[in-house]
Amino acid sequence: MKYLLIANPISGPKKGQTSIHQKALERIENAGHSASLLTTEYEGHGYELALEALDSDYDVIVAIGGDGTVNEVARALTHSDKVLGIIPNGSGNGLARELQIPLDTSEATKVLLENNVMTMDTCTANGDPFFVTCGIGFDGKISKEFAKSDARGLTTYAKEAVSEYFNYHPNDYHLLIDGKEVTATAFLIAIGNASQYGNNAYIAPNASLTDGVLDLTILKPFPHIEATKIAMQLFTKGIDRNEYAALYKGKHILIETPNRVNYHIDGEPKHKTDRLEIEVCPASLQVVSRKEESYNKSMLDLLHQAASGFYGWTADIKERFK
Repeated sequence: MKYLLIANPISGPKKGQTSIHQKALERIENAGHSASLLTTEYEGHGYELALEALDSDYDVIVAIGGDGTVNEVARALTHSDKVLGIIPNGSGNGLARELQIPLDTSEATKVLLENNVMTMDTCTANGDPFFVTCGIGFDGKISKEFAKSDARGLTTYAKEAVSEYFNYHPNDYHLLIDGKEVTATAFLIAIGNASQYGNNAYIAPNASLTDGVLDLTILKPFPHIEATKIAMQLFTKGIDRNEYAALYKGKHILIETPNRVNYHIDGEPKHKTDRLEIEVCPASLQVVSRKEESYNKSMLDLLHQAASGFYGWTADIKERFK
């Protein structure tokens, strides 16, 4: 097998972790495969490098970085015969987590070398490809503020969320979901190809990468006292049981709002919009995932993940109510 590694040298909670890229390269070569490493130098460079690789003899194009880097590389590989590999090194790592790829570099490289390839759906929002989630409203605002911060990771994201939460005003929306009209005043609207934003925060808990449909969650305005409960349900796949959440499925979704509102794709902030059109492209990307039998997690692991995420999100909320 021949691998091309495309790495973002400044991604992740700790910047400058070039040793992660070198570690992955050495492990692949030690396994008897051919591998090359390229690093990105500016926004969009990952897409350009992956696009150039389409005419090469590389079998797997590997994105090393966070969801932004994965998005850039995956965009170029959609509808091609090249396979996407992921070694996660970001803040949320949404697609890597959805594919059950370990966050540890050695373990992630082991999964890569197992070469268990699946074909997943991809999506577009106003023509821009995304692979994990797209959101408009509060999560779009938080993505914008998070992008401005020098610090990364769940703790920083939680602090930004708490800071903005108490001053955020919901918006009115008109939706067409496969032609069906829905109107709502919403805190946020999230569209999931994957079930989570990243960090095991499951905003669309019933979503699947391979079912050919999008999962939409409308979170309506809720009392402040409900914030901790909602945060806990996000990390325990329970948001679909919340009385302030309405869930839908569809292949084509049009969202309109009288005001221009922040939105994001795969956690990357976009310019404000008053019209968002989302479509699914079934079975359009080949990607390496973890073998099913190897990622059945113990209940202890699940509880640990839920607790870690929950406490990270709610610590600051509790402080605000003291």
